[in-house]
Parts: sequence; structure tokens; C-alpha cells
Amino acid sequence: MHEPATGSDALAQTPADSANRTSPRGWAVLLLNRLHYSTVVLASFGFGLFLPFLQEDLGLSYLQIGLLQAIAWGTSAVCLVPFSVLLARFNPNYRVLVGLALMTPFLFTQGLATGFWTLLGSRFLMVLTQAGMTPARPLLLRWWVAPRQYSTVTAVGLSLHSTFMAAALTFSPIIIVVLNSWRLAYFLQAGLLGGHLLAWAALTWKAPRSLEETPAAITRVESTQTDAGAEQDQREASLVGALLRYPHAWLLGVVMLCLSASWTTVLTFLPIILETERGVAISAGSILFGFLYYVLVPGGMLGSWIFNHITNRRVMVILPALLNLLSTLGALLAGNEFMAAVSLTGMGLAWAFVPAMEILPFEFKEIRTREVSVIAGLVQTFGAVGFGGGPALAGALAEVTDSLVTGVLVVGGLTGMAVLAAAALPRRFEGRLM
Repeated sequence: MHEPATGSDALAQTPADSANRTSPRGWAVLLLNRLHYSTVVLASFGFGLFLPFLQEDLGLSYLQIGLLQAIAWGTSAVCLVPFSVLLARFNPNYRVLVGLALMTPFLFTQGLATGFWTLLGSRFLMVLTQAGMTPARPLLLRWWVAPRQYSTVTAVGLSLHSTFMAAALTFSPIIIVVLNSWRLAYFLQAGLLGGHLLAWAALTWKAPRSLEETPAAITRVESTQTDAGAEQDQREASLVGALLRYPHAWLLGVVMLCLSASWTTVLTFLPIILETERGVAISAGSILFGFLYYVLVPGGMLGSWIFNHITNRRVMVILPALLNLLSTLGALLAGNEFMAAVSLTGMGLAWAFVPAMEILPFEFKEIRTREVSVIAGLVQTFGAVGFGGGPALAGALAEVTDSLVTGVLVVGGLTGMAVLAAAALPRRFEGRLM
């Protein structure tokens, strides 16, 4: 519980503290934040959409293409946890504002790239900035959203993200062809992000200051600079210590690693397997991938129901882990388009549980909001490793065994680790939503 402060130490309540329901302004802030993420995902992790056009214009080698994609996953994996600790002290509204102000020109300069190095530098700076913004999301939830609606807002955000990505994956190549310029496509995305910047500045203008989580955490006005510095060092040490105090976060990370590895491994290699092993044309295979996102447009809304009704948290995490394992193997072994579509739908549906899983750290015993931000950074790091490492491991195994099917099936089977990690979680956590 928060104790009221008086005098010069009194801080105004956040919108979430003063209401049982999230305000329209709070909804707008969190959903806009989700769209920021979607735009960056399209520009960085959806790099393959632009690849045929970029390769022809810039003369990129296969090694350079691999490095351009690896820089996105690698930067996220390395920087998410350090940034979640180092930047936790800063106002999350300002963090996102500064991040958008930096990312917009970084995205724009990708459209101006004249060769490999300028494109690599722009992509690195964009993803680096995004890594500083992403762990702020739990802080934004605490600031703007009523605790009982955390899962609802997160679920709606996933549905919005899925709608955006499904439309982007479907129409982006068409837009590039119509515009006859991949550069204009990047400029359009930069313009969209610039619009986000203006909207964010308007929505968060004069936002109330946040209550600190405990009276002991309030830095007194009369504290000396030395005391303040020592206290800050202790806070950062405490945030790092959260990674050890809450071992369940590592189990959630393993689950996210497996979900992510399945996603990109299937996206990368299934079209080739369908064509060479099953006789399904790549044009038909590419259409099938829409099922990954189409099911999440309505399915993402299930996140709130899942969180509120599946109160056995172990079961809540085992279900998507098991569904992902079976669906991944089913997609890789599918003998026709129908079975592939069903399996891909199952893979997409497993991600409907992710909004509920993202809220679980708020239930850890005696956890503070800034510690949740660090835990989120850890789980997202596992996800980034999975996204990048899954296809790499499958490709390496395919080279060793001289069989692509064997390589991807081994990776698909390894995602069963998520089931074991989920089984190690408790039925219930001892804390509760703040």
C-alpha cells in the first residue's frame, strides 16, 4: 500500500492509482506504444519483405544480408536487460518520447542508404533505441492502466499488433511494387513513426507524476548529493538482484525462447520444405503464413479471459507451451496445405496466451514495478535469442545432417523444453497485482 506524502514530498497520483478503470487517455497511450513496437518490428525483424528489392539495388551479398538481420536480434539480446536496469529511474513517458525522436530519423536514413555500411549503421541505431524503449512498457502499465485491466489492455494491444502485421505482410510488397521504390516504403514508415511522435507528445503532455512504490524509496529533498548517489547505486544493485530473487522469471524466459524459436524457424524454412518435400508451391506457402497472424486478430483478445479464468498459473503456461510444440511439429510434417494451415493456426493461437504471461511478474511476491521492468527485459532477451537462434541452429543442423527437414524437426522438438519449464512453475504466485 502507498502511504500519502505531505508537504514538498507529496506526489500527484497516477491515472491508474485514482481510478478502478483505465481512462480513454490511458488506453490511447498504451495502444499507441504497441503500434510503435509494430512499426519497428516491420522495419527491422520484417526485413525479409524488403530483401529482394534491397539486394538488387544495393548489391548485397548473402553474408551482408545475414549480418543485417543478425544485428536486429543481437542488439536486442545484448541490450534489453542492461537498459532495463540503467534506464529504470527515468520517467517512462519521456523515455518513449526521446526514443521516438531518435528512431524516426534512424528509420528515414535507412531509405537513404547507399550501401551495406550505411544501412547496417541505421538499423543498429534504430534497434538500439528500441531496446531502450521496450522495457518501459511495465512502467507505462503501472502509470496509466488500472491493475485489474493490465491483461485486457495487453490483449487488445496484441490484437492490434496482429492486425497491423497481417496487413503489412500482405500489402507491403504490393506497395513497394506500386511505388517502384523500396526507399519510399521506408520513408512512409518513418513518416508514420513521426506521426506517433507527435501523438505521443500530445497524449503524455502534463502527465501526472508517479507515486513511488514505497515511502522508503522516496528521495528526500534534504538528502545530500552523496547520499542520493549512494541510494541510486543501491537501487540499481537491487534491480540487478531481482534477476536472482525471482527464478520463475527465467522459466518464463525459457518458454518465450521456445515460442520465438518456433516462430522464426517455421517462417524461415517451411516454404522451402513445402515446395521441395511436399510439392506445395511457394506462392501458396506464403499465403499460409497469414494464418499465424489472422488467428491472433480475434485470438489476441483472449488474453484477458485467460489471465482471469485460468488461475492455475502452471496450467496457464503449460497450455501454450504444449500447443506450440505440437503445432510446430505438425506444420513441419504437414503433407498438404490444409494440415499446414491448421498447424500454423495452432502456433498463432499459442501466442494468444502471451499477454497473460506478460502480466505474471506483477504477481511475484513483493515485487516492485521497476523490478517488473527488469524481469520484462530478461524475458524479452530470451525471446530475442529464440527469434535469432532458432533458424541459425536449424540451418547448422541441416548442414551437418545434410537434411533440412531433420534440422528443423530437431529445433521443433527442442521447443519441448518450454513444457518442462512451465511444469516447474508454481500453481499460484504469492503476490498480487499492484
